[in-house]
Amino acid sequence: MTINNVSFGAKINTIPKLEKIAGKRKTLPEIKLEGYTAMIGCDVFTPSCKIEKHDLLFKDKKLFAIDDFDEENVKAPINYILLNGKTVAPAIFDEHIHGGYGVSFHDSGEQEIRTLLKKLANNGTGAVLATTLPGSAEQIKKQIQILNNIIKNPDEYAAKIIGIHLEGPFLNKEKKGIHSIRDLMPPTIENYKSFEPENIKMVTLAPELDVNYELTKYLQKRGVIVSAGHSIAAAKDIIDSGIKHVTHLFNAMAPLHHRIPTIANEGLTNPNVTAEMIADEASIIPEIMNMTMKIKPKDKFVLISDALPNAGIKEDFIMNNKMIHVDENWVPRDADGTLAGTMKFLPEVAKKLIEDTCMTFRNFIRFASVNPAKTFGFLEKFTLKKGLSPIFSIWDNAKMIPEKTFVNND
Repeated sequence: MTINNVSFGAKINTIPKLEKIAGKRKTLPEIKLEGYTAMIGCDVFTPSCKIEKHDLLFKDKKLFAIDDFDEENVKAPINYILLNGKTVAPAIFDEHIHGGYGVSFHDSGEQEIRTLLKKLANNGTGAVLATTLPGSAEQIKKQIQILNNIIKNPDEYAAKIIGIHLEGPFLNKEKKGIHSIRDLMPPTIENYKSFEPENIKMVTLAPELDVNYELTKYLQKRGVIVSAGHSIAAAKDIIDSGIKHVTHLFNAMAPLHHRIPTIANEGLTNPNVTAEMIADEASIIPEIMNMTMKIKPKDKFVLISDALPNAGIKEDFIMNNKMIHVDENWVPRDADGTLAGTMKFLPEVAKKLIEDTCMTFRNFIRFASVNPAKTFGFLEKFTLKKGLSPIFSIWDNAKMIPEKTFVNND
């Protein structure tokens, strides 16, 4: 069997006639990428971060051919699906998410989290960094073990946990947000080791508390991304520590200042620092989102949900022993009125974000999928390229929502 080598950008030169495939079409819910599956007439987010019109042929879970195929040269039955008006793009990779649908990555059980991951895949999220909260060393250690069990034995048709993001407990009490002071710890190597930190990919900490930046340097040598956040750090702390990542820019940090360079100044203006930004307008107004997109290089900007355990459920809840009130606009706050995070997942905010800011759909996918995948060494799984088994979604172009997501664990 020979398939011509056709790269992205080539013109479609073999499109099966609609009357020929009429009796062989499958609907979107029926598609499972078993055998040969052809996606016809779709917009495709290409490896060069462009959107082009292509026909795609999958053999089981791998992207097998682009444009140049039909049953004569494949010599096998093909399941056809017409995707006019839809876009095939890498699925969402949320590097900062605490849970959803009543389940927490911080303290829920293994089966609850496995159920959550299947729901996340159903709404368009293909991969996550499971994000924990400040807590005791014993509690965090226990939860890491639960998350590691899932990482080592993932479920089919479920969002993948790529690794663990410790948001704390190494935070500054002055910018702790809703977190309790009693759950905070000094950022030391000894405290970090007490968690038995297998599969930790990112640690949010306040660099101004890290004496001589010892923990930061320890983590960097081990390939862990250190992200500055919940912090009153000066820009000098970011520069001197070598930190290249900032957690939810502008939220829970010393603010942008016109004379005194802060963590926010450095996160915004340093072209070598990746800025994480919450995509929900309750956390970042459109004008600030636009400003940041104009200043940051396109490969140094990441959208996150910061979704809380009750995201997707509009009701008050308790998180880490604190009551969180959810108002009529789905904005969660504690009893003091402090913003707690968000109640929405990234796929849910795409349409409004694109309508209210200068962001395009192409850049939304870049910021919410490609960039975090690249940061954590997982880009190949989020690339629509021949020979790969990509993690991808099919989006409705008009409604701007993902209709189906494919997560491949091989």
